[in-house]
Amino acid sequence: MAYIPGRKKKEEEPERGKKNSTAKLDDIDVLRLKKAHQDLLEAHRGVRESHVEMILNLAIAAEYKDPDTGNHILRISDYSTEIAAALGISADQIEHLRYASPMHDIGKLGIPDKILQKPAKLTPDEWKVMKQHTSIGARMFQSSKSPLLRAASEIAMSHHEKFDGSGYPNGLKGKEIPLFGRIVALADVFDAVVSKRCYKEASAFDEGIIYIQSLAGNHLDPDIVDTFLKIKTIIRKIYDANQSIQKFIEESNNKVLDV
Repeated sequence: MAYIPGRKKKEEEPERGKKNSTAKLDDIDVLRLKKAHQDLLEAHRGVRESHVEMILNLAIAAEYKDPDTGNHILRISDYSTEIAAALGISADQIEHLRYASPMHDIGKLGIPDKILQKPAKLTPDEWKVMKQHTSIGARMFQSSKSPLLRAASEIAMSHHEKFDGSGYPNGLKGKEIPLFGRIVALADVFDAVVSKRCYKEASAFDEGIIYIQSLAGNHLDPDIVDTFLKIKTIIRKIYDANQSIQKFIEESNNKVLDV
Protein backbone atom coordinates (compact mmCIF):
# COMPACT_ATOMS: atom_id res chain seq x y z
CA MET A 1 0.00 0.00 0.00
CA ALA A 2 1.25 3.48 -0.85
CA TYR A 3 2.31 5.73 1.97
CA ILE A 4 -0.40 8.17 3.05
CA PRO A 5 0.76 11.28 4.93
CA GLY A 6 -0.36 11.21 8.55
CA ARG A 7 -0.53 7.42 8.69
CA LYS A 8 2.22 5.41 10.41
CA LYS A 9 3.79 2.60 8.52
CA LYS A 10 2.52 -0.79 9.63
CA GLU A 11 6.01 -1.91 10.45
CA GLU A 12 6.29 1.00 12.91
CA GLU A 13 3.26 -0.12 14.93
CA PRO A 14 4.98 -3.14 16.56
CA GLU A 15 7.88 -0.83 17.42
CA ARG A 16 5.49 1.57 19.13
CA GLY A 17 3.97 -1.30 21.08
CA LYS A 18 7.42 -2.51 22.03
CA LYS A 19 8.38 0.92 23.37
CA ASN A 20 5.24 1.08 25.50
CA SER A 21 5.98 -2.35 26.96
CA THR A 22 9.51 -1.29 27.74
CA ALA A 23 8.24 1.89 29.38
CA LYS A 24 5.86 -0.13 31.53
CA LEU A 25 8.65 -2.49 32.51
CA ASP A 26 10.88 0.46 33.34
CA ASP A 27 8.12 1.92 35.54
CA ILE A 28 7.76 -1.40 37.35
CA ASP A 29 11.53 -1.63 37.86
CA VAL A 30 11.61 1.89 39.31
CA LEU A 31 8.79 1.04 41.70
CA ARG A 32 10.58 -2.13 42.76
CA LEU A 33 13.79 -0.16 43.32
CA LYS A 34 11.97 2.44 45.39
CA LYS A 35 10.31 -0.29 47.46
CA ALA A 36 13.61 -2.07 48.03
CA HIS A 37 15.25 1.22 49.05
CA GLN A 38 12.40 2.01 51.45
CA ASP A 39 12.65 -1.48 52.98
CA LEU A 40 16.38 -0.97 53.45
CA LEU A 41 15.84 2.38 55.15
CA GLU A 42 13.26 0.84 57.47
CA ALA A 43 15.66 -1.98 58.35
CA HIS A 44 18.44 0.50 59.11
CA ARG A 45 16.06 2.63 61.15
CA GLY A 46 15.01 -0.39 63.18
CA VAL A 47 18.61 -1.37 63.86
CA ARG A 48 19.51 2.18 64.86
CA GLU A 49 16.52 2.49 67.18
CA SER A 50 17.50 -0.78 68.87
CA HIS A 51 21.07 0.50 69.06
CA VAL A 52 20.02 3.74 70.75
CA GLU A 53 17.66 1.90 73.09
CA MET A 54 20.50 -0.35 74.20
CA ILE A 55 22.74 2.65 74.87
CA LEU A 56 20.12 4.44 76.94
CA ASN A 57 19.34 1.28 78.92
CA LEU A 58 23.02 0.84 79.75
CA ALA A 59 23.25 4.48 80.80
CA ILE A 60 20.19 4.04 83.03
CA ALA A 61 21.81 0.95 84.56
CA ALA A 62 24.82 3.08 85.49
CA GLU A 63 22.47 5.63 87.05
CA TYR A 64 20.98 2.95 89.32
CA LYS A 65 24.45 2.55 90.78
CA ASP A 66 24.48 6.24 91.68
CA PRO A 67 20.96 7.12 92.89
CA ASP A 68 21.68 10.82 93.46
CA THR A 69 22.10 11.52 89.75
CA GLY A 70 18.38 11.26 88.90
CA ASN A 71 17.76 12.37 85.31
CA HIS A 72 21.38 13.46 84.99
CA ILE A 73 22.02 11.51 81.79
CA LEU A 74 19.09 13.12 79.97
CA ARG A 75 20.11 16.61 81.05
CA ILE A 76 23.68 15.98 79.91
CA SER A 77 22.34 14.91 76.53
CA ASP A 78 20.15 18.02 76.23
CA TYR A 79 22.85 20.47 77.33
CA SER A 80 25.53 18.84 75.17
CA THR A 81 23.30 18.76 72.09
CA GLU A 82 22.46 22.47 72.35
CA ILE A 83 26.12 23.42 72.83
CA ALA A 84 27.13 21.32 69.82
CA ALA A 85 24.41 22.88 67.65
CA ALA A 86 25.56 26.36 68.66
CA LEU A 87 29.14 25.43 67.76
CA GLY A 88 27.90 24.57 64.26
CA ILE A 89 29.08 20.98 64.01
CA SER A 90 27.40 18.65 61.51
CA ALA A 91 23.96 17.11 62.05
CA ASP A 92 25.45 13.59 62.10
CA GLN A 93 27.96 14.59 64.76
CA ILE A 94 25.24 16.23 66.83
CA GLU A 95 23.18 13.04 66.65
CA HIS A 96 26.15 10.95 67.76
CA LEU A 97 26.75 13.31 70.68
CA ARG A 98 23.08 13.30 71.66
CA TYR A 99 23.00 9.54 72.12
CA ALA A 100 26.61 8.94 73.19
CA SER A 101 26.82 11.63 75.90
CA PRO A 102 24.47 9.77 78.30
CA MET A 103 27.15 7.05 78.39
CA HIS A 104 29.83 9.34 79.86
CA ASP A 105 29.71 7.63 83.28
CA ILE A 106 28.96 4.08 82.08
CA GLY A 107 32.24 2.96 83.64
CA LYS A 108 30.71 3.48 87.09
CA LEU A 109 29.19 0.05 86.62
CA GLY A 110 32.66 -1.21 87.50
CA ILE A 111 33.07 0.89 90.67
CA PRO A 112 32.19 -0.68 94.06
CA ASP A 113 29.00 0.69 95.62
CA LYS A 114 30.76 1.48 98.91
CA ILE A 115 32.85 4.03 97.01
CA LEU A 116 30.30 5.22 94.47
CA GLN A 117 27.59 5.86 97.07
CA LYS A 118 29.78 7.10 99.91
CA PRO A 119 28.22 10.31 101.32
CA ALA A 120 31.51 11.56 102.77
CA LYS A 121 34.69 12.69 101.05
CA LEU A 122 36.63 9.88 99.39
CA THR A 123 40.02 8.86 100.70
CA PRO A 124 43.00 9.12 98.28
CA ASP A 125 42.82 5.37 97.63
CA GLU A 126 39.07 5.50 97.06
CA TRP A 127 39.48 8.44 94.71
CA LYS A 128 42.07 6.49 92.75
CA VAL A 129 39.52 3.71 92.26
CA MET A 130 36.74 6.18 91.37
CA LYS A 131 38.82 7.75 88.61
CA GLN A 132 39.06 4.37 86.91
CA HIS A 133 35.46 4.72 85.70
CA THR A 134 36.75 6.73 82.73
CA SER A 135 39.00 3.98 81.37
CA ILE A 136 36.48 1.25 82.28
CA GLY A 137 33.79 3.02 80.26
CA ALA A 138 36.14 3.62 77.33
CA ARG A 139 37.19 -0.04 77.18
CA MET A 140 33.57 -1.15 76.94
CA PHE A 141 33.23 0.29 73.43
CA GLN A 142 36.74 0.98 72.15
CA SER A 143 36.70 -1.93 69.67
CA SER A 144 33.28 -1.11 68.25
CA LYS A 145 32.87 -0.32 64.56
CA SER A 146 29.84 1.84 65.31
CA PRO A 147 30.58 5.61 65.13
CA LEU A 148 28.02 6.07 67.90
CA LEU A 149 29.70 3.63 70.28
CA ARG A 150 33.17 4.93 69.39
CA ALA A 151 31.91 8.38 70.36
CA ALA A 152 30.65 6.92 73.65
CA SER A 153 34.09 5.41 74.29
CA GLU A 154 35.81 8.72 73.52
CA ILE A 155 33.48 10.67 75.81
CA ALA A 156 33.82 8.18 78.67
CA MET A 157 37.61 8.47 78.50
CA SER A 158 37.92 12.24 78.08
CA HIS A 159 35.09 14.03 79.91
CA HIS A 160 37.20 14.48 83.08
CA GLU A 161 40.19 15.91 81.27
CA LYS A 162 40.80 19.61 81.96
CA PHE A 163 41.78 22.32 79.51
CA ASP A 164 44.89 23.21 81.54
CA GLY A 165 46.10 19.60 81.57
CA SER A 166 45.33 18.88 85.22
CA GLY A 167 42.51 16.41 84.56
CA TYR A 168 42.44 12.63 84.31
CA PRO A 169 43.06 9.91 83.20
CA ASN A 170 45.64 11.08 80.64
CA GLY A 171 46.36 14.69 81.56
CA LEU A 172 45.40 15.92 78.08
CA LYS A 173 45.63 19.67 77.52
CA GLY A 174 43.70 22.16 75.39
CA LYS A 175 42.60 20.91 71.97
CA GLU A 176 44.28 17.56 72.64
CA ILE A 177 41.06 16.76 74.46
CA PRO A 178 38.46 15.49 71.93
CA LEU A 179 35.72 18.01 71.15
CA PHE A 180 32.98 15.74 72.49
CA GLY A 181 34.91 15.36 75.74
CA ARG A 182 35.24 19.14 76.10
CA ILE A 183 31.53 19.67 75.47
CA VAL A 184 30.38 16.96 77.88
CA ALA A 185 32.86 18.20 80.51
CA LEU A 186 31.05 21.55 80.62
CA ALA A 187 27.58 20.02 80.62
CA ASP A 188 28.60 17.59 83.37
CA VAL A 189 30.08 20.28 85.62
CA PHE A 190 27.14 22.62 85.16
CA ASP A 191 24.56 19.96 85.93
CA ALA A 192 26.52 18.78 88.97
CA VAL A 193 26.59 22.33 90.35
CA VAL A 194 22.87 23.06 89.90
CA SER A 195 21.73 19.60 91.08
CA LYS A 196 21.36 18.21 94.58
CA ARG A 197 23.76 15.49 95.67
CA CYS A 198 24.06 13.42 98.84
CA TYR A 199 27.00 15.59 99.88
CA LYS A 200 25.63 19.04 98.88
CA GLU A 201 22.59 21.16 98.07
CA ALA A 202 21.85 22.41 94.56
CA SER A 203 23.15 25.84 93.54
CA ALA A 204 20.86 28.32 91.81
CA PHE A 205 20.94 28.59 88.01
CA ASP A 206 22.73 31.96 87.99
CA GLU A 207 25.31 30.66 90.45
CA GLY A 208 25.95 27.75 88.11
CA ILE A 209 26.48 30.15 85.21
CA ILE A 210 28.96 32.23 87.21
CA TYR A 211 30.82 29.09 88.26
CA ILE A 212 31.13 27.93 84.64
CA GLN A 213 32.55 31.35 83.70
CA SER A 214 35.17 30.98 86.43
CA LEU A 215 36.40 27.70 84.91
CA ALA A 216 37.10 29.08 81.41
CA GLY A 217 40.69 28.40 80.44
CA ASN A 218 41.53 26.15 83.38
CA HIS A 219 38.99 23.33 83.70
CA LEU A 220 36.94 24.17 80.60
CA ASP A 221 37.59 25.18 76.99
CA PRO A 222 37.05 28.99 76.93
CA ASP A 223 35.52 28.85 73.43
CA ILE A 224 32.93 26.32 74.57
CA VAL A 225 32.24 28.41 77.68
CA ASP A 226 31.59 31.44 75.43
CA THR A 227 29.22 29.38 73.29
CA PHE A 228 27.45 28.10 76.40
CA LEU A 229 26.92 31.66 77.65
CA LYS A 230 25.51 32.73 74.28
CA ILE A 231 22.76 30.11 74.53
CA LYS A 232 22.06 30.73 78.22
CA THR A 233 18.37 31.29 77.44
CA ILE A 234 18.07 27.82 75.89
CA ILE A 235 20.01 26.27 78.76
CA ARG A 236 17.65 27.99 81.19
CA LYS A 237 14.63 26.42 79.47
CA ILE A 238 16.15 22.94 79.84
CA TYR A 239 16.96 23.67 83.46
CA ASP A 240 13.46 24.98 84.25
CA ALA A 241 11.78 22.03 82.54
CA ASN A 242 13.82 19.58 84.59
CA GLN A 243 13.12 21.49 87.79
CA SER A 244 9.40 21.15 87.10
CA ILE A 245 9.77 17.43 86.42
CA GLN A 246 11.78 16.92 89.60
CA LYS A 247 9.23 18.84 91.66
CA PHE A 248 6.40 16.74 90.24
CA ILE A 249 8.27 13.51 91.08
CA GLU A 250 8.96 14.65 94.64
CA GLU A 251 5.35 15.70 95.19
CA SER A 252 4.10 12.38 93.80
CA ASN A 253 6.46 10.44 96.06
CA ASN A 254 5.28 12.42 99.10
CA LYS A 255 1.64 11.65 98.29
CA VAL A 256 2.44 7.94 98.10
CA LEU A 257 4.18 8.11 101.48
CA ASP A 258 1.19 9.91 103.04
CA VAL A 259 -1.27 7.25 101.93
